[in-house]
Amino acid sequence: MAGTSHLHTPTRLALVAVAAGLVCLVLYRQFLHPLSKVPGPVLARFTGMWRNCTGGWCGSRPTRCSIVDEAAARALYGHGTQVVKTDWYETWDVPGTASGLFATRDRTEHSFLRRRVSRAFSMTAILEFEAYIQGCFVLLLDQLSARADSGKAVDMAEWTNAVAYDIVGELAYGSQLGHVRTGSDVMGIRQAILTGFFWMANLGHYPGKSRFLTSPTAAAFTRWLGIPNSFLHFRQWSVNRVRARMQESAAPTPGKSTRKDMLHHFVQMKDANGNPASEGEVLIEAMSIIGAGADTTSIGMRACLYYVCSHPAVYKRLQAEIDEYFAARPGQQGIPYNEARQLPYLQAVVSEATRLHPSIVYQLLRRAPSPGGMTVAGHAIPAGTAVDISPRAQNRDRAVWGEDADCFRPERWLEDPVRARYFESVTMTFGGNGPRMCIGRNIALVEMLKFIALMLHTFDIELVDTTRPWRIESFWFAYQHEMYVRPWKRMKS
Repeated sequence: MAGTSHLHTPTRLALVAVAAGLVCLVLYRQFLHPLSKVPGPVLARFTGMWRNCTGGWCGSRPTRCSIVDEAAARALYGHGTQVVKTDWYETWDVPGTASGLFATRDRTEHSFLRRRVSRAFSMTAILEFEAYIQGCFVLLLDQLSARADSGKAVDMAEWTNAVAYDIVGELAYGSQLGHVRTGSDVMGIRQAILTGFFWMANLGHYPGKSRFLTSPTAAAFTRWLGIPNSFLHFRQWSVNRVRARMQESAAPTPGKSTRKDMLHHFVQMKDANGNPASEGEVLIEAMSIIGAGADTTSIGMRACLYYVCSHPAVYKRLQAEIDEYFAARPGQQGIPYNEARQLPYLQAVVSEATRLHPSIVYQLLRRAPSPGGMTVAGHAIPAGTAVDISPRAQNRDRAVWGEDADCFRPERWLEDPVRARYFESVTMTFGGNGPRMCIGRNIALVEMLKFIALMLHTFDIELVDTTRPWRIESFWFAYQHEMYVRPWKRMKS
């Protein structure tokens, strides 16, 4: 027996050493680590899985801490901040293109890139090509009308995604992509981008980022294995469309009018030296629009439709407001953005739905400046520490929204104009706010307002399953699948 006990002594010693090491680590992180004074749940000091917080600090880890605080949001994403993006953003660099607005970490370069594309995203420009957006919605209504009154379920997860992709196709590539017309995922673009975002967002936290997915070596390897690569196919298609437009711009056809869309603005861009933008610079902007602008907007459309359909009083009031608008304009089919934005309850519904269900739920990481670090909500954060804010938690902070922060109540946006402007300044709908707010927010807003107005004017809609209205996949987006509704064509008087 003694011999057997002796044989197990090294194992026991190893287990004791591991246990002692863990105890020391726990004590260090709890009492001695530079972030130990940061408040928050104790478990959050040892795991990054804690995110269900509704105010204050969500906790800290050795090199990262999370907070829900409106002042902190301004410190991280506001004007004049000294924080920088972490190296996680390198995962979004696409080989063969120039540096993109979202991925670039250099503040000077970011300012330059934002300035030179800002005209394409201005409300003035968007209104110039609003007709392209309306055309996509007309086709969507035709497709849904053909399926209405059958009693069969319609998957709005598919149709909202399809119309959002067709819209960005019109704006960034010069034509619809055919998703609504065919009722299918043309070229596998939608699934390729959704899958790509899952891997790129998560691999950004690991060495090498997403390079092994997007590198020429990876492309050659998948070709050798005979594996279809929809992303590479889409990228080559994008190159062909951009190249054709740039050639057309350089040698215009006499008598042919110039199509004014976002791609037109991108082709007209200049580099930092005043020279025409390269193909790679134009390409990254076009690809960014379809990559970042389609899914985020379709998520917002579904959020609006879900919350309206699941709250009968809201549905009735909103539909009455929309009907009153169209009743004053007999025969009008669409609703211009400049008039949709004058419908106060419609605006409130969109704001409230996207507050509760932001499109992007991952934290946009910032690094505390070196040297000196920074002070956030009264606590010293050491230089180099990653600090983030959860959009979902920020948008449900009871210190901002009150005790009914988790409730869908559009009326909160109408009770006090000053309060409404404050709400707008702190809401994180597409990931950030301030100067780092999604530059495509105006386009998304135009689409969501028009979508909800047209849907409720054209159809009576009900959720098929109110207990399970959709299936949410949360990985970068809070993406809703399988959102089944039954639409019925409304009788117009």
